[in-house]
Amino acid sequence: MARQVVASFLALLLLAGIAPASAQSSPTSWPTRPVKLINGYPAGGGADILARLVAERLTQALGQQVIVENRTGATGMIAAQSVAAAAPDGYTVLHYTMNMGSTSPVMPGMKIAIDPDKELMPVVMIAGLDNLLYVNPQTPFKTVKDVIDGAKAAPGKLTYGSSGVGGSYHLWGALFTSLAGIDMLHVPFRGGPPAIAEIIAGRVDMMFGNLAEILPHIRSGGVRAVAFTSVPPSPVLPGLPTVVETLPGYQADNWFGLGLPAHAPPEIADRLNSEVNRMLKTPEFREKLVSLGFQPLGGSSDDMKNAIQRDRAKWKKVIDANGIRGE
Repeated sequence: MARQVVASFLALLLLAGIAPASAQSSPTSWPTRPVKLINGYPAGGGADILARLVAERLTQALGQQVIVENRTGATGMIAAQSVAAAAPDGYTVLHYTMNMGSTSPVMPGMKIAIDPDKELMPVVMIAGLDNLLYVNPQTPFKTVKDVIDGAKAAPGKLTYGSSGVGGSYHLWGALFTSLAGIDMLHVPFRGGPPAIAEIIAGRVDMMFGNLAEILPHIRSGGVRAVAFTSVPPSPVLPGLPTVVETLPGYQADNWFGLGLPAHAPPEIADRLNSEVNRMLKTPEFREKLVSLGFQPLGGSSDDMKNAIQRDRAKWKKVIDANGIRGE
């Protein structure tokens, strides 16, 4: 009789769409339905390009569709907050950026609704970015020295764009002006592509940005590449110098990775880490990344946590020295 009562109760739960814990999908069976990869930056930018490349290959590796969903705003923190608030079941994954873990948490005035250290789980670093300084081709600037000399001749007149106040492009420009002892006007936009459009149109002089999103415009002549801010320089533009050759101490790097809501099952985090490291060992995928302006990384979740803390310390000094405040 007792067995019949239990069986009847289980049947009612199933009819109501409520599965008992033992019948629910376990982490070892993940994923059994599509996975969302939340990207905090606009379509066409470096973050979006990489997110879609990774989503395509994770779809093949996991046997379930991985769908990129763009949730822009607050230099990526809108996306980070949405993932932190999601169910920790592995079906909402964050396209984690250096900004989310390293700069926004120490940015004065930046109102963020989460503590990334407590509410997000770093999983794996995917790739670094080849970053560079580029200018509108109608400007006379062809070298880093040209830019510095031009800024000294007209303090506060030269303009550099960025993807938003307190974002990585802004910080790269601030580090440049600090080390060079010059004054340039920062012009923020909502993402890299809008800023690039203004540089091509000649309404903004230059930007410190990433190669992935600007490469087509370099090749078309829409902008002129001046120097890499990252080290080592990319083989995609052979012969292009680095900023540090002219401005000692200057290096501006960035990276992307994957993250999950805190308390997600470790088995799911391990699976994602393994799949990303596996794809990064594939020559075809590595060559694709390099050709688009990325530096393959990979590694453990601890490697990513260490990078977050390292870059937080570095960029906090730049933020404090330049009096930068978020919006």
